[in-house]
Amino acid sequence: MILTKSGGFLGPLSTLLGWIMEGIYNMFNSMGVVSIALSIILFTVLMRLLMFPLSIKSTRSQKIQAYLRPEFQKITKKYKGKKDNQSVLAQQRETSALQKKYGIKMSSGCLTSLLQLPIFLSLYNVIQNIPAYVGKIKDLYEPIANAIVKTEGAHDVLARFITDNKIPRVTLQAFSNDINIASDAGKDAVNSVIDVLARCGNDLFEKLKVLFSGNSEVVNAINANQTDIVDSNQFILGINLSEAPGWAWTWALIIPVSAFLFQFLSMKVMPQQSTGDPQQDQQMKSMRRFMMIMPVMSFFVTITVPAGLGLYWAVSALVSVIITLLTNRYYDHADMEAITEKARIKAERKMEKKKARNGGKEKKSFLDRMQEAAGGGNSGASEEESAGMRQYGGARLKSYTSATSYKENSSGEKNVKYKPGSLASKANALRDYNEKGDN
Repeated sequence: MILTKSGGFLGPLSTLLGWIMEGIYNMFNSMGVVSIALSIILFTVLMRLLMFPLSIKSTRSQKIQAYLRPEFQKITKKYKGKKDNQSVLAQQRETSALQKKYGIKMSSGCLTSLLQLPIFLSLYNVIQNIPAYVGKIKDLYEPIANAIVKTEGAHDVLARFITDNKIPRVTLQAFSNDINIASDAGKDAVNSVIDVLARCGNDLFEKLKVLFSGNSEVVNAINANQTDIVDSNQFILGINLSEAPGWAWTWALIIPVSAFLFQFLSMKVMPQQSTGDPQQDQQMKSMRRFMMIMPVMSFFVTITVPAGLGLYWAVSALVSVIITLLTNRYYDHADMEAITEKARIKAERKMEKKKARNGGKEKKSFLDRMQEAAGGGNSGASEEESAGMRQYGGARLKSYTSATSYKENSSGEKNVKYKPGSLASKANALRDYNEKGDN
Protein backbone atom coordinates (compact mmCIF):
# COMPACT_ATOMS: atom_id res chain seq x y z
CA MET A 1 0.00 0.00 0.00
CA ILE A 2 1.45 3.37 -1.05
CA LEU A 3 -0.76 5.76 0.87
CA THR A 4 -4.10 6.00 -0.95
CA LYS A 5 -3.00 6.01 -4.56
CA SER A 6 -5.88 5.41 -6.94
CA GLY A 7 -6.38 1.98 -8.44
CA GLY A 8 -8.73 0.73 -11.13
CA PHE A 9 -8.85 2.11 -14.66
CA LEU A 10 -7.97 5.62 -13.42
CA GLY A 11 -4.87 4.37 -11.61
CA PRO A 12 -2.38 4.73 -14.51
CA LEU A 13 -3.70 8.20 -15.42
CA SER A 14 -3.56 9.31 -11.77
CA THR A 15 0.04 8.06 -11.57
CA LEU A 16 0.96 9.94 -14.75
CA LEU A 17 -0.64 13.16 -13.50
CA GLY A 18 1.07 12.60 -10.15
CA TRP A 19 4.48 12.45 -11.89
CA ILE A 20 3.74 15.69 -13.72
CA MET A 21 2.55 17.35 -10.51
CA GLU A 22 5.64 16.16 -8.64
CA GLY A 23 7.93 17.44 -11.41
CA ILE A 24 6.29 20.88 -11.32
CA TYR A 25 6.40 21.00 -7.51
CA ASN A 26 10.09 20.00 -7.46
CA MET A 27 10.86 22.71 -10.02
CA PHE A 28 9.29 25.39 -7.82
CA ASN A 29 10.88 23.84 -4.74
CA SER A 30 14.34 24.16 -6.33
CA MET A 31 13.62 27.88 -6.69
CA GLY A 32 12.80 28.12 -2.99
CA VAL A 33 9.02 28.27 -3.59
CA VAL A 34 6.99 25.71 -1.63
CA SER A 35 3.47 25.84 -3.08
CA ILE A 36 0.98 23.22 -4.18
CA ALA A 37 -1.23 26.07 -5.47
CA LEU A 38 1.34 27.26 -8.02
CA SER A 39 1.94 23.65 -9.05
CA ILE A 40 -1.81 23.14 -9.68
CA ILE A 41 -2.08 26.39 -11.65
CA LEU A 42 0.89 25.57 -13.91
CA PHE A 43 -0.32 21.98 -14.25
CA THR A 44 -3.76 23.24 -15.36
CA VAL A 45 -2.26 25.56 -17.97
CA LEU A 46 -0.16 22.68 -19.34
CA MET A 47 -3.23 20.41 -19.56
CA ARG A 48 -5.20 23.07 -21.44
CA LEU A 49 -2.30 23.65 -23.83
CA LEU A 50 -2.12 19.92 -24.52
CA MET A 51 -5.83 19.97 -25.40
CA PHE A 52 -5.45 23.15 -27.47
CA PRO A 53 -5.37 21.27 -30.82
CA LEU A 54 -8.80 19.83 -29.99
CA SER A 55 -10.13 23.26 -29.01
CA ILE A 56 -8.88 24.92 -32.19
CA LYS A 57 -10.27 22.07 -34.30
CA SER A 58 -13.68 22.45 -32.67
CA THR A 59 -13.70 26.23 -33.20
CA ARG A 60 -12.60 25.86 -36.84
CA SER A 61 -15.43 23.40 -37.48
CA GLN A 62 -17.97 25.79 -35.95
CA LYS A 63 -16.67 28.77 -37.96
CA ILE A 64 -16.74 26.80 -41.23
CA GLN A 65 -20.30 25.74 -40.51
CA ALA A 66 -21.26 29.37 -39.88
CA TYR A 67 -19.55 30.42 -43.14
CA LEU A 68 -21.49 27.74 -45.06
CA ARG A 69 -24.81 28.74 -43.52
CA PRO A 70 -26.23 29.95 -46.91
CA GLU A 71 -25.59 26.46 -48.36
CA PHE A 72 -27.36 24.80 -45.47
CA GLN A 73 -30.25 27.25 -45.83
CA LYS A 74 -30.61 26.25 -49.51
CA ILE A 75 -31.20 22.67 -48.41
CA THR A 76 -33.70 23.83 -45.80
CA LYS A 77 -35.54 25.96 -48.38
CA LYS A 78 -35.61 23.05 -50.84
CA TYR A 79 -37.54 20.90 -48.38
CA LYS A 80 -39.54 23.66 -46.70
CA GLY A 81 -43.05 22.52 -45.85
CA LYS A 82 -42.32 18.87 -46.70
CA LYS A 83 -43.02 16.81 -43.61
CA ASP A 84 -43.24 13.32 -45.13
CA ASN A 85 -40.72 10.76 -43.97
CA GLN A 86 -38.79 10.51 -47.25
CA SER A 87 -38.35 14.29 -47.54
CA VAL A 88 -37.13 14.54 -43.95
CA LEU A 89 -34.62 11.73 -44.57
CA ALA A 90 -33.51 13.28 -47.85
CA GLN A 91 -32.92 16.63 -46.13
CA GLN A 92 -30.90 14.93 -43.41
CA ARG A 93 -28.82 13.07 -46.03
CA GLU A 94 -28.06 16.26 -47.96
CA THR A 95 -27.19 18.15 -44.79
CA SER A 96 -24.96 15.28 -43.63
CA ALA A 97 -23.28 15.12 -47.07
CA LEU A 98 -22.49 18.84 -46.96
CA GLN A 99 -21.04 18.52 -43.46
CA LYS A 100 -19.00 15.48 -44.54
CA LYS A 101 -17.74 17.33 -47.61
CA TYR A 102 -16.08 19.94 -45.39
CA GLY A 103 -15.22 17.67 -42.46
CA ILE A 104 -17.74 19.30 -40.11
CA LYS A 105 -18.59 17.33 -36.97
CA MET A 106 -21.51 18.57 -34.90
CA SER A 107 -20.24 16.81 -31.77
CA SER A 108 -16.69 18.20 -31.93
CA GLY A 109 -17.45 20.91 -29.37
CA CYS A 110 -18.22 18.32 -26.70
CA LEU A 111 -15.01 16.33 -27.11
CA THR A 112 -12.80 18.69 -25.11
CA SER A 113 -15.32 18.74 -22.25
CA LEU A 114 -15.59 14.94 -22.24
CA LEU A 115 -11.81 14.52 -22.22
CA GLN A 116 -11.58 16.71 -19.13
CA LEU A 117 -13.72 14.28 -17.10
CA PRO A 118 -11.14 11.49 -16.67
CA ILE A 119 -8.45 14.14 -16.06
CA PHE A 120 -10.65 15.73 -13.39
CA LEU A 121 -11.37 12.39 -11.68
CA SER A 122 -7.71 11.35 -11.78
CA LEU A 123 -6.56 14.72 -10.51
CA TYR A 124 -9.09 14.37 -7.68
CA ASN A 125 -7.14 11.29 -6.54
CA VAL A 126 -3.85 13.17 -6.79
CA ILE A 127 -4.91 16.35 -4.96
CA GLN A 128 -6.75 14.66 -2.11
CA ASN A 129 -3.70 12.40 -1.60
CA ILE A 130 -0.82 14.74 -2.45
CA PRO A 131 1.76 12.97 -0.19
CA ALA A 132 1.16 9.74 -2.13
CA TYR A 133 2.28 11.37 -5.37
CA VAL A 134 4.70 14.15 -4.36
CA GLY A 135 7.70 12.73 -2.49
CA LYS A 136 8.91 16.01 -0.97
CA ILE A 137 5.46 16.58 0.58
CA LYS A 138 5.45 13.06 2.01
CA ASP A 139 8.87 13.74 3.56
CA LEU A 140 7.31 16.56 5.62
CA TYR A 141 4.66 14.28 7.12
CA GLU A 142 6.75 11.14 7.61
CA PRO A 143 8.68 12.17 10.81
CA ILE A 144 5.38 13.06 12.50
CA ALA A 145 3.73 9.79 11.39
CA ASN A 146 6.72 7.70 12.55
CA ALA A 147 6.63 9.31 16.00
CA ILE A 148 2.86 8.80 16.31
CA VAL A 149 2.95 5.13 15.27
CA LYS A 150 5.56 4.43 17.96
CA THR A 151 3.39 6.06 20.65
CA GLU A 152 1.44 3.71 22.93
CA GLY A 153 -2.33 3.92 22.34
CA ALA A 154 -1.84 6.21 19.34
CA HIS A 155 -4.32 4.30 17.16
CA ASP A 156 -7.25 4.87 19.54
CA VAL A 157 -6.28 8.53 20.03
CA LEU A 158 -6.17 9.12 16.26
CA ALA A 159 -9.45 7.24 15.71
CA ARG A 160 -11.22 9.56 18.18
CA PHE A 161 -9.45 12.55 16.61
CA ILE A 162 -10.85 11.62 13.16
CA THR A 163 -14.38 11.16 14.55
CA ASP A 164 -14.40 14.29 16.74
CA ASN A 165 -13.13 16.54 13.94
CA LYS A 166 -15.18 14.85 11.17
CA ILE A 167 -12.16 14.31 8.96
CA PRO A 168 -13.48 12.98 5.62
CA ARG A 169 -12.16 10.49 3.07
CA VAL A 170 -9.74 8.66 5.36
CA THR A 171 -9.56 5.17 6.86
CA LEU A 172 -7.11 4.55 9.69
CA GLN A 173 -5.35 1.20 9.60
CA ALA A 174 -5.04 -0.76 12.83
CA PHE A 175 -1.56 -0.74 14.42
CA SER A 176 0.18 -1.01 17.79
CA ASN A 177 3.16 0.92 19.13
CA ASP A 178 5.45 -2.14 19.02
CA ILE A 179 5.04 -2.55 15.26
CA ASN A 180 8.25 -2.65 13.19
CA ILE A 181 8.14 0.52 11.07
CA ALA A 182 10.57 -1.00 8.57
CA SER A 183 8.22 -3.93 7.83
CA ASP A 184 5.48 -3.81 5.19
CA ALA A 185 2.82 -3.63 7.90
CA GLY A 186 4.75 -0.81 9.58
CA LYS A 187 5.02 1.14 6.32
CA ASP A 188 1.29 0.70 5.76
CA ALA A 189 0.59 2.00 9.25
CA VAL A 190 2.78 5.07 8.70
CA ASN A 191 1.11 5.76 5.35
CA SER A 192 -2.29 5.44 6.98
CA VAL A 193 -1.32 8.07 9.57
CA ILE A 194 0.02 10.35 6.81
CA ASP A 195 -3.43 10.14 5.18
CA VAL A 196 -4.87 11.61 8.37
CA LEU A 197 -2.19 14.29 8.72
CA ALA A 198 -2.69 15.37 5.08
CA ARG A 199 -6.20 16.55 6.06
CA CYS A 200 -4.87 18.77 8.85
CA GLY A 201 -4.47 22.52 8.85
CA ASN A 202 -2.92 24.70 11.55
CA ASP A 203 -5.83 24.30 13.97
CA LEU A 204 -5.86 20.49 13.76
CA PHE A 205 -2.09 20.30 14.19
CA GLU A 206 -2.47 22.34 17.38
CA LYS A 207 -5.07 19.84 18.61
CA LEU A 208 -2.70 16.97 17.81
CA LYS A 209 0.04 18.60 19.88
CA VAL A 210 -2.34 18.71 22.83
CA LEU A 211 -3.42 15.09 22.36
CA PHE A 212 0.20 13.89 22.17
CA SER A 213 1.61 16.38 24.66
CA GLY A 214 2.98 13.45 26.69
CA ASN A 215 5.28 12.45 23.82
CA SER A 216 7.87 15.13 23.08
CA GLU A 217 8.99 13.29 19.93
CA VAL A 218 5.56 13.80 18.32
CA VAL A 219 5.32 17.44 19.44
CA ASN A 220 8.84 18.24 18.22
CA ALA A 221 8.19 16.57 14.87
CA ILE A 222 5.01 18.62 14.40
CA ASN A 223 6.78 21.85 15.37
CA ALA A 224 9.64 21.10 12.96
CA ASN A 225 7.40 20.49 9.92
CA GLN A 226 4.10 22.27 10.60
CA THR A 227 5.08 25.59 9.00
CA ASP A 228 6.34 23.96 5.79
CA ILE A 229 3.26 21.71 5.57
CA VAL A 230 0.85 24.62 6.02
CA ASP A 231 2.81 26.81 3.59
CA SER A 232 2.77 24.10 0.92
CA ASN A 233 -1.02 23.77 1.13
CA GLN A 234 -1.70 27.49 1.57
CA PHE A 235 -3.37 29.64 -1.07
CA ILE A 236 -4.38 33.31 -1.00
CA LEU A 237 -6.27 34.59 2.05
CA GLY A 238 -5.24 31.55 4.10
CA ILE A 239 -7.21 29.01 2.04
CA ASN A 240 -6.06 25.45 2.76
CA LEU A 241 -6.09 23.51 -0.52
CA SER A 242 -6.34 20.15 1.26
CA GLU A 243 -9.70 21.09 2.84
CA ALA A 244 -13.12 21.38 1.17
CA PRO A 245 -14.57 24.94 1.24
CA GLY A 246 -17.92 23.71 2.60
CA TRP A 247 -20.92 25.96 3.18
CA ALA A 248 -19.38 28.13 5.90
CA TRP A 249 -18.83 31.83 5.06
CA THR A 250 -15.07 31.73 4.65
CA TRP A 251 -12.60 32.99 2.03
CA ALA A 252 -12.48 29.46 0.64
CA LEU A 253 -15.85 30.11 -1.05
CA ILE A 254 -13.96 32.25 -3.58
CA ILE A 255 -12.85 29.05 -5.32
CA PRO A 256 -16.30 27.48 -6.02
CA VAL A 257 -17.71 30.90 -6.96
CA SER A 258 -14.80 31.45 -9.37
CA ALA A 259 -15.31 27.97 -10.82
CA PHE A 260 -18.99 28.81 -11.45
CA LEU A 261 -18.32 32.22 -13.01
CA PHE A 262 -15.48 31.11 -15.30
CA GLN A 263 -17.37 27.98 -16.35
CA PHE A 264 -20.41 30.14 -17.19
CA LEU A 265 -18.26 32.55 -19.21
CA SER A 266 -16.65 29.67 -21.10
CA MET A 267 -20.12 28.51 -22.16
CA LYS A 268 -21.19 32.03 -23.18
CA VAL A 269 -18.17 32.81 -25.37
CA MET A 270 -18.35 29.44 -27.15
CA PRO A 271 -19.42 29.98 -30.79
CA GLN A 272 -23.02 28.96 -31.46
CA GLN A 273 -23.34 26.41 -34.25
CA SER A 274 -26.15 26.93 -36.72
CA THR A 275 -26.90 25.17 -40.00
CA GLY A 276 -30.26 26.57 -40.96
CA ASP A 277 -31.62 23.03 -40.62
CA PRO A 278 -34.36 23.40 -37.95
CA GLN A 279 -33.95 19.84 -36.70
CA GLN A 280 -30.18 19.99 -36.27
CA ASP A 281 -30.32 23.52 -34.88
CA GLN A 282 -32.85 22.37 -32.29
CA GLN A 283 -30.55 19.50 -31.32
CA MET A 284 -27.65 21.91 -30.91
CA LYS A 285 -29.77 24.24 -28.79
CA SER A 286 -30.78 21.33 -26.57
CA MET A 287 -27.14 20.29 -26.23
CA ARG A 288 -26.16 23.86 -25.39
CA ARG A 289 -28.88 24.10 -22.72
CA PHE A 290 -27.58 20.87 -21.23
CA MET A 291 -24.02 22.23 -21.25
CA MET A 292 -25.23 25.29 -19.32
CA ILE A 293 -25.83 22.96 -16.38
CA MET A 294 -22.04 22.61 -16.10
CA PRO A 295 -21.45 25.91 -14.23
CA VAL A 296 -24.03 24.97 -11.58
CA MET A 297 -22.59 21.48 -11.30
CA SER A 298 -19.07 22.88 -10.97
CA PHE A 299 -20.16 25.05 -8.03
CA PHE A 300 -21.73 22.19 -6.08
CA VAL A 301 -18.83 19.82 -6.82
CA THR A 302 -16.03 22.26 -5.93
CA ILE A 303 -17.70 23.23 -2.66
CA THR A 304 -17.52 19.64 -1.41
CA VAL A 305 -14.10 18.50 -2.66
CA PRO A 306 -10.61 19.70 -1.63
CA ALA A 307 -10.08 23.34 -2.59
CA GLY A 308 -7.07 22.33 -4.69
CA LEU A 309 -9.37 20.48 -7.07
CA GLY A 310 -11.69 23.48 -7.24
CA LEU A 311 -8.65 25.64 -8.06
CA TYR A 312 -7.89 23.34 -11.01
CA TRP A 313 -11.49 23.59 -12.26
CA ALA A 314 -11.59 27.40 -11.92
CA VAL A 315 -8.23 27.95 -13.62
CA SER A 316 -9.11 25.47 -16.37
CA ALA A 317 -12.35 27.36 -17.12
CA LEU A 318 -10.51 30.72 -17.10
CA VAL A 319 -7.88 29.44 -19.56
CA SER A 320 -10.72 28.06 -21.71
CA VAL A 321 -12.35 31.53 -21.83
CA ILE A 322 -9.07 33.16 -22.87
CA ILE A 323 -8.37 30.53 -25.56
CA THR A 324 -11.90 30.78 -26.97
CA LEU A 325 -11.79 34.59 -27.12
CA LEU A 326 -8.42 34.55 -28.90
CA THR A 327 -9.44 31.88 -31.42
CA ASN A 328 -12.76 33.66 -32.10
CA ARG A 329 -10.88 36.88 -32.75
CA TYR A 330 -8.49 35.08 -35.10
CA TYR A 331 -11.24 33.47 -37.18
CA ASP A 332 -13.31 36.66 -37.26
CA HIS A 333 -10.44 38.30 -39.20
CA ALA A 334 -9.26 35.24 -41.16
CA ASP A 335 -9.88 34.37 -44.83
CA MET A 336 -12.73 31.92 -44.29
CA GLU A 337 -13.00 31.10 -48.00
CA ALA A 338 -9.41 29.81 -48.02
CA ILE A 339 -9.90 27.97 -44.69
CA THR A 340 -13.12 26.37 -45.95
CA GLU A 341 -11.52 25.24 -49.20
CA LYS A 342 -8.59 23.78 -47.29
CA ALA A 343 -11.03 21.89 -45.06
CA ARG A 344 -12.83 20.53 -48.15
CA ILE A 345 -9.58 19.23 -49.66
CA LYS A 346 -8.55 17.67 -46.37
CA ALA A 347 -11.95 15.97 -45.94
CA GLU A 348 -11.81 14.70 -49.53
CA ARG A 349 -8.35 13.19 -49.02
CA LYS A 350 -9.46 11.61 -45.76
CA MET A 351 -12.49 10.07 -47.51
CA GLU A 352 -10.30 8.70 -50.33
CA LYS A 353 -7.99 7.05 -47.79
CA LYS A 354 -10.98 5.43 -46.09
CA LYS A 355 -12.22 4.17 -49.46
CA ALA A 356 -8.78 2.72 -50.23
CA ARG A 357 -8.76 0.86 -46.91
CA ASN A 358 -12.29 -0.40 -47.62
CA GLY A 359 -11.59 -1.84 -51.08
CA GLY A 360 -12.61 1.26 -53.01
CA LYS A 361 -16.01 1.52 -51.33
CA GLU A 362 -17.10 4.32 -49.05
CA LYS A 363 -17.53 3.11 -45.52
CA LYS A 364 -20.84 4.40 -44.30
CA SER A 365 -21.18 5.95 -40.89
CA PHE A 366 -23.59 4.69 -38.25
CA LEU A 367 -25.85 7.68 -38.99
CA ASP A 368 -25.85 6.88 -42.71
CA ARG A 369 -26.82 3.27 -42.03
CA MET A 370 -29.60 4.37 -39.68
CA GLN A 371 -30.95 6.77 -42.31
CA GLU A 372 -30.90 4.05 -44.96
CA ALA A 373 -32.67 1.65 -42.62
CA ALA A 374 -35.31 4.29 -41.91
CA GLY A 375 -35.69 4.88 -45.66
CA GLY A 376 -36.26 1.22 -46.49
CA GLY A 377 -32.61 0.20 -46.77
CA ASN A 378 -32.03 1.90 -50.12
CA SER A 379 -30.79 5.45 -50.06
CA GLY A 380 -30.32 5.50 -53.81
CA ALA A 381 -33.88 4.43 -54.75
CA SER A 382 -35.32 5.58 -58.06
CA GLU A 383 -37.99 8.25 -58.14
CA GLU A 384 -40.62 5.64 -59.03
CA GLU A 385 -39.59 3.44 -56.12
CA SER A 386 -39.44 6.42 -53.81
CA ALA A 387 -42.97 7.35 -54.84
CA GLY A 388 -44.13 3.85 -54.01
CA MET A 389 -42.40 4.00 -50.63
CA ARG A 390 -43.85 7.41 -49.86
CA GLN A 391 -47.32 6.08 -50.63
CA TYR A 392 -47.03 3.63 -47.77
CA GLY A 393 -44.46 5.39 -45.65
CA GLY A 394 -47.08 7.24 -43.65
CA ALA A 395 -48.61 4.10 -42.19
CA ARG A 396 -48.97 4.20 -38.42
CA LEU A 397 -48.66 1.35 -35.96
CA LYS A 398 -51.93 2.33 -34.33
CA SER A 399 -53.73 1.25 -37.57
CA TYR A 400 -52.43 -2.29 -37.27
CA THR A 401 -54.90 -5.06 -36.46
CA SER A 402 -53.73 -8.62 -35.88
CA ALA A 403 -57.06 -10.16 -36.96
CA THR A 404 -56.28 -12.37 -39.97
CA SER A 405 -57.80 -15.19 -42.01
CA TYR A 406 -56.23 -17.71 -44.33
CA LYS A 407 -57.05 -18.85 -47.82
CA GLU A 408 -55.20 -21.21 -50.12
CA ASN A 409 -54.02 -20.09 -53.57
CA SER A 410 -53.90 -22.24 -56.68
CA SER A 411 -50.61 -23.82 -55.67
CA GLY A 412 -51.96 -24.84 -52.30
CA GLU A 413 -49.93 -22.26 -50.34
CA LYS A 414 -51.51 -20.27 -47.57
CA ASN A 415 -51.77 -16.52 -47.99
CA VAL A 416 -52.63 -14.18 -45.16
CA LYS A 417 -55.54 -11.85 -45.67
CA TYR A 418 -55.05 -8.62 -43.69
CA LYS A 419 -57.62 -6.13 -42.61
CA PRO A 420 -57.94 -3.38 -45.28
CA GLY A 421 -56.08 -0.20 -44.33
CA SER A 422 -53.89 -1.92 -41.73
CA LEU A 423 -50.12 -1.52 -41.61
CA ALA A 424 -49.69 -5.17 -42.54
CA SER A 425 -51.86 -4.82 -45.66
CA LYS A 426 -49.90 -1.75 -46.76
CA ALA A 427 -46.59 -3.53 -46.22
CA ASN A 428 -47.92 -6.48 -48.23
CA ALA A 429 -48.96 -4.13 -51.04
CA LEU A 430 -45.51 -2.51 -50.99
CA ARG A 431 -43.90 -5.95 -51.28
CA ASP A 432 -46.11 -6.82 -54.24
CA TYR A 433 -45.27 -3.48 -55.83
CA ASN A 434 -41.53 -4.13 -55.51
CA GLU A 435 -41.89 -7.68 -56.81
CA LYS A 436 -43.72 -6.43 -59.91
CA GLY A 437 -40.92 -3.97 -60.50
CA ASP A 438 -38.38 -6.81 -60.47
CA ASN A 439 -40.28 -8.81 -63.11
